[in-house]
Amino acid sequence: MLIILLVIIAAWEVYWTYHACWIASKLNDKKSFLFFLIFNLLGIPEIIYIYRKKKEYTNFNE
Repeated sequence: MLIILLVIIAAWEVYWTYHACWIASKLNDKKSFLFFLIFNLLGIPEIIYIYRKKKEYTNFNE
């Protein structure tokens, strides 16, 4: 049971870190990119970053 929980947490962290790093790289936000790569905090900072930068990122893609 513990292994399954660890796999789920790891997948959660990888998904949100990848997504936030992708957006930070597209917006040329180097400090946030490095922060997300160095600190693993269960995706919480990444989710907040994506939520705040969502509008800016969608405007960047258009």
